[in-house]
Amino acid sequence: MGIIEDHIDVYERREDIKNLKRERVNRDSDIFKVRDEVFDQSTRLTLFKLMNNGYIESLNGEIATGKEANVFYGKDENGKEIAVKIYRIATSNFNKMYSYLIGDPRFYHTKKDKRSTVFAWAKREYKNLKIASEVINVPKPIITRNNVLIMEFLGKSMKAFPTLKEVNSKEPEKEFNIILENIGKLYKAGLIHADLSEYNILMGKKIYFIDFAQGTIKNNIMAQDFLKRDIENISRYFSNYFEVPDVEESLKGILNE
Repeated sequence: MGIIEDHIDVYERREDIKNLKRERVNRDSDIFKVRDEVFDQSTRLTLFKLMNNGYIESLNGEIATGKEANVFYGKDENGKEIAVKIYRIATSNFNKMYSYLIGDPRFYHTKKDKRSTVFAWAKREYKNLKIASEVINVPKPIITRNNVLIMEFLGKSMKAFPTLKEVNSKEPEKEFNIILENIGKLYKAGLIHADLSEYNILMGKKIYFIDFAQGTIKNNIMAQDFLKRDIENISRYFSNYFEVPDVEESLKGILNE
């Protein structure tokens, strides 16, 4: 099974899956500290199934915490580095999440309950990453199941690449133009990030967009508002470095491509 057993409760399969047997947990691990909030019984079972299928061999610590999810560094059965994103069920703001989902024609049928909403949220990010990975640099999605999303790990030595916020831009105009170009590529592919800022852009050898759960498609009635907001956020950040183009002009340029 690998060292995941040292970090979370592991359950054995039985004929009646409801009667799952708890094994051991390392109470000193970092993961244990967020166990009650993140690793509820349903999530543990989902992780166990992913382990059985070879998608996860080990989880070795938390690399990021967001508004809706925790991200852990791990490896699959072949030793490949992965990022395991777990959307919290118990503490999620599912009403806000649901309001975003029903505006997306792909998810308007989602049931209005916490579990259904969180599961759809994870599936939405997976679908968005699949689209985005065809046109820009993003963590490549591997699989999603319930509230767990497994994707490519972007980083080095078990540490994620820094965000745009965490680095001092050495070539701000060049970086701004690349990011704006990527926003345009996404839109041309039919997708808007809808939550883009300096906090969800990673700066490695390349520039990567992450956190696509709020992403939506062009025929969302709010699509252009979200697109404009993404441009505003990026323009605001880079205005600290140079005089950025007018937001309306940048928006018009993308819409007219």
